Amino acid sequence: MIGGAVLVTGLLLVLAALASGRIPVGAVTASAGIGRSRAFIVSPIHPVTWYANGAIVLGPVVAVLAFAILASLASVGFTLLFVGVGVLILGLTIEGARLVARLERRRAFAGEPVRPIPHAYRPVAGAGITGAFRGEFADENRWRDVVYLAVNLPLAIIEAAVVGSFWVLALGLLTSPLWYDTSGGTLVWFLQPLADHGTIAIGIRVALGLVLLPVAASLSQLVIALHRGVVSALLCTSESRELRRQVEQLRESRSAVLDSEASELHRIERDLHDGAQQRLVMLTIDLGLAAERLEDDPEAKALVLESQAQAREALAEIRDLVRGIAPSILLDRGLAAALESIVGPGPVPTTIVSTLAPGERLPAATERTAYFVATEALANVAKHSGATRCEVRLRREWAHLIVEVWDDGAGGATLAAGGGLDGLRTRVAGVDGTFAVESPPGGPTLVRASIPVAAG
Repeated sequence: MIGGAVLVTGLLLVLAALASGRIPVGAVTASAGIGRSRAFIVSPIHPVTWYANGAIVLGPVVAVLAFAILASLASVGFTLLFVGVGVLILGLTIEGARLVARLERRRAFAGEPVRPIPHAYRPVAGAGITGAFRGEFADENRWRDVVYLAVNLPLAIIEAAVVGSFWVLALGLLTSPLWYDTSGGTLVWFLQPLADHGTIAIGIRVALGLVLLPVAASLSQLVIALHRGVVSALLCTSESRELRRQVEQLRESRSAVLDSEASELHRIERDLHDGAQQRLVMLTIDLGLAAERLEDDPEAKALVLESQAQAREALAEIRDLVRGIAPSILLDRGLAAALESIVGPGPVPTTIVSTLAPGERLPAATERTAYFVATEALANVAKHSGATRCEVRLRREWAHLIVEVWDDGAGGATLAAGGGLDGLRTRVAGVDGTFAVESPPGGPTLVRASIPVAAG
């Protein structure tokens, strides 16, 4: 019997010593040799052990109270479901599970300098009745909290029972000379071989108690580390998942900014076209009429003619500015119509090859980006290519708009830093698109942009 007890104790010592080097807390170290042994020996007095013990002792209390209260609420909710009030009670139950999840994250990671990121919940406030219902009852993370509530009850009781048994056994053996040898108490059945009151038996019991103390401490740390794994899996989000969520939020916010920018530029274009541009046109006409009436005053006529020339220059600058913002036809009729309006008067015969549905409109940011890619590429064709034929191709590929400008010119176009094509690459990259140029010497040249349709 003594041999069996010693063998079990030895196996537990080995298990706890091996596990202690893998627990990511400050009480132990992953280094080999004396460092690990020292951490194992001093683990009973390390603060992390007592944080772990406190969390384990508190676990069954929280688990039993939370399960009892929320299970009762859920039962009432299902009972009253047919009258409609039950929906509100079930929603209150789910929110209660969310509150318990917050407490459990604090309990499991008590004393830890770094805690995992809690998972995000769907918003309920301000989402309307349908949105609130979906946010409450169709949120995966809220149901994770409910699942944890059911799992935590038996888990917390088992953890407390196992860890408590080891601490009771270790402390009981260590203090047995006080309560057993002085009062004639009894030992449990597997310690009956050590029931003697002799000096050797007392020494063995105390030694076993001292040996089991670091075992119990390391077991406490191991159990709470395993429980943290459960909490992390059900109640927290991983770093990669949180990064993906943040990237998605940034993408949505940037799409909103692009939409807002397109709307603001549209407003500026309308204001310039309907306001300052029209006034300058009327000013030019008035100055022309005034010049005709000032035949007898050469100086006044010269001044009026100079003012008229300046008004024409200002009008040309405003037209160039409006054209750089976005042409009205792009805003009113769409991408294909806007491109057809600019390829006719160009020096290189150009055709539009589009597989887009007639009248199909795309997000404003997508259309603007595609328009400027095509116009800049066509400008390069007219200036540098020496081409005799050009094609602008538009098509949809899944969630992307493909814009291609092909010409049969001399080729040799490159994405030089600071050049026009490099600026197009930057513009396309700003909406998560891709841009490429194929232009071998001797031609032909193909400029290709893939623009996400969801960019706006």
